[in-house]
Amino acid sequence: MVLDEDITVEGGHLVFDGVDVVDLARRVATPFFLFSSRRLRRNVSAMVEAFTSRHPDTEIFFASKACSNLWFLDQVRRAGINIEVNSGGELWKAQRVGFAPWQIVFNGVAKTRDEIGSAVQAGVRALVVDSVYELERIAEVAGALGVSAAVDLRVDVNVPTFTHPGLVTAHGGKAGIDLDDALAAFSFAFAHEALDPRGLHLHVGSQITGIEPYVAAVGKGLDLIEAVAAGGLRLDHLNAGGGFAIPYREATVCDPDDYFCAPLAINDYAVAVCGVIARRRPDLKLMLEPGRSIAGTTALLVTTIENTKVKGLRDAAGRRVGDECWLTVDAGSNTLLEHTNYGWYFRSVAASRADEPADAPFRLAGPLCDGGDVFAGDDDTPYRRFPAATAPGDVVVFFDVGAYSLEMMNPYNARPRAAAYAVQDGRVVPIRLADTLDDMVAADVVSGRPVLPAAEPPGED
Repeated sequence: MVLDEDITVEGGHLVFDGVDVVDLARRVATPFFLFSSRRLRRNVSAMVEAFTSRHPDTEIFFASKACSNLWFLDQVRRAGINIEVNSGGELWKAQRVGFAPWQIVFNGVAKTRDEIGSAVQAGVRALVVDSVYELERIAEVAGALGVSAAVDLRVDVNVPTFTHPGLVTAHGGKAGIDLDDALAAFSFAFAHEALDPRGLHLHVGSQITGIEPYVAAVGKGLDLIEAVAAGGLRLDHLNAGGGFAIPYREATVCDPDDYFCAPLAINDYAVAVCGVIARRRPDLKLMLEPGRSIAGTTALLVTTIENTKVKGLRDAAGRRVGDECWLTVDAGSNTLLEHTNYGWYFRSVAASRADEPADAPFRLAGPLCDGGDVFAGDDDTPYRRFPAATAPGDVVVFFDVGAYSLEMMNPYNARPRAAAYAVQDGRVVPIRLADTLDDMVAADVVSGRPVLPAAEPPGED
């Protein structure tokens, strides 16, 4: 296990940002998430420094889809950066924690008229336009309100990148205006009195482990900005999106096909992106929308082993040829959906045996009824390695769960969604209460008046 300044071992227990994780798990119910405000501030600071030191006219907008917990968003705001939202709900959250309209960029591939109206009336920095149809819809909504909508056009610059297929957003993905239609879309936007085009938006995916896609995408984006300028139309910024990878797997050498192994630091991405801008358009404002690279490393998931068993390994003829030791914990894909949704890998340790050698293979599974609720193994095997004595009652920790985990939790199998806590100024504070049983049925309707009238019986011929 790779330790750092915030992850240490004391008395055989894992300690996170000064908090004994095992002791906390004995005092509050598992599973729970534990965030660190110090790690969050450090990630924001590193991001800002990496880019503004190379291109001073850079603004960072945290992609709130990665973690829109109100405490987290407030910490982001206090750290001094802006916010990108992806729905009316995320816009409402951003406003609730105090982000000013000029600090908000509104993204999304299927914005409703109501969402567009709310964003336009709020006066957000920019509505990011996903299609020619949506550009016309924004113009119609803004015109009806008698205002001009600031817009950035999101264009698929058709740059391939290697990541999980579910995280690809360009190169034939669902997001963005086709590159062939971009010039006409910009011309329409500049000509319409209800539209105020400001910039070009491009985003090629998430957990991108190389710089090459950024160099190619930013280069194509600048080509398009120059083509727009050739027609006498000026854009003042390029929004290069986010997608900067974090390492989920410990390795000294990374396989190019392993997107859980991220060899680059944020400075490497900054050198690549800012280098292209500096060579071609040093006067242009750069905007970025990182999510995972700010939120990912800020949290642990803490869970308890509830069951153990040994099952036989059998050959094709059904003969038992070996044994598999299983451990089941109280957090599954209901708590950490990406582990089954995307087959995601999260490092784990037995936090209550953190000073013992992790030398025994176990199959590690969640509590759900689904056979797929089994965690991906280490090193291309189905097994996780823990100390041989690991047993029910031991505490297991998953690392780097700060991005997307709170957002994707669900009450499957009627398991209440987990609580979340944060280490802030040396104290553990609650930032999300665990669901109660009543919470899980609060929106259910057992009986009541029909919303629609009963259907008439079919008539006779």
